[in-house]
Amino acid sequence: MGWGKLPALALVEIYGYLEHPDRLQASATCKHWRQTLFHPRFFERATFVVNRKHEARNAFYLQSLGHLVSATSIIFDSTNSHAVQRATDILVNICTTNNRLVSLTLRPSQSQFVLPRQYSAENFLHSGLIEPIKSLLGRRNPAMAHLNVGSCEHLTIYCQDFLRSLACPQELHLLAMASVKENPAFYYVGNLEASLFDKCTNLRLLSIDYDFLSDELLRVLQLLNLKRLILHIHAFDKNHAGTSDEAWRSFQEHNPQAELRINLIKACEAIKYLHSHILHESMPLSHMKVLFCKYMNPQAIDFISQNYNSTFKSLTWIDSAFDNQEAEFFYLTTDQDPLVMMAWRCSKLEEIVLHGYLLDVHNLVGIARLRGENLKRFEVAKIDLLPNTLLVSFLNEINRLMIYEWHPKKDKELPPAVSGCGYSSESARDKYIMEITQNDITDLH
Repeated sequence: MGWGKLPALALVEIYGYLEHPDRLQASATCKHWRQTLFHPRFFERATFVVNRKHEARNAFYLQSLGHLVSATSIIFDSTNSHAVQRATDILVNICTTNNRLVSLTLRPSQSQFVLPRQYSAENFLHSGLIEPIKSLLGRRNPAMAHLNVGSCEHLTIYCQDFLRSLACPQELHLLAMASVKENPAFYYVGNLEASLFDKCTNLRLLSIDYDFLSDELLRVLQLLNLKRLILHIHAFDKNHAGTSDEAWRSFQEHNPQAELRINLIKACEAIKYLHSHILHESMPLSHMKVLFCKYMNPQAIDFISQNYNSTFKSLTWIDSAFDNQEAEFFYLTTDQDPLVMMAWRCSKLEEIVLHGYLLDVHNLVGIARLRGENLKRFEVAKIDLLPNTLLVSFLNEINRLMIYEWHPKKDKELPPAVSGCGYSSESARDKYIMEITQNDITDLH
């Protein structure tokens, strides 16, 4: 019997001993070996990047892998109607042909879609996105374990419908439904019944908008053994009941391993009330991102360092360079720089990213002296540093204190959304927000 006539079962076993590059090389032996390569054992995940450059590859993936993989990601430019159409075509195709899928991630470039003109918006969304996702959630064998809708505002409205579609809620491990709003000052808030999470007993990561959060929901979530809860805050609604410290204390007692991450996104009003109306002492806060809120709130930073000194790990506070005509000093309204105090108090602090505010290099040296050995990331822009005759000496001191080669970022090293080369566009900011908030989902270990 020649090599070309080896039984597929034996060939799969042979492939199993090879690394992926060697497996690909071996598959070039003949047509039989090449066909046998496409086995679920060797292809668990497929990523579709929707653009003209990858059209041939996507077509090949759909034909050869679309029915095999158990996890898929679809990355597309949501400002391009053709790309949106193609992304939904891929999703529908996979839902139709794949009976193994347990993980779906959508990665649009923006939170809003530019829809094809030949369809009504409602019909297109339902037929191309909502119904396919609901059909996946309605499967039992295998049941969906991961759903990430990519912060898409169009889809998060249907959070309640998606939960109701779950055939096996106990199999759900990750649900990422927090959104990025096109207009944070005015948007539709749907409904979300807390009881829908009752049976999601194995849920480990949940991201939702703060609009849905309540004491009732926290009481349900505390029974789920969550590892990470992510909240997106967009606006400050005086009619929103918010949460109580008692509810957070109970949540933390039931989930001592859980961490809370809060992202304020263009929340120009909410940022002013962060320390007084949103944060509570018993929150297990570990990460906070403040993105393009056009306001510095030292009281909030001080509140964080005083109340979360044993849990807080990461602070990201970003505005575009020159977004405001008068940049604010970080320490403007406090006697002591709140970041230095945070570095002193927070024993687990490992990341500080700050852009868009004038900084005194003396305080940066203080932070490096307190946390230099523990900071995995300490990012500031050179353009934000106040003039100082000893600036070079201070920067060298910070570099000496850090555990890696450090320097303030030059403008060309910054993403367009925070670059000082003129005003950044809304599109650049939105794309940056989508990318940075998705990091909360993708780095779960």
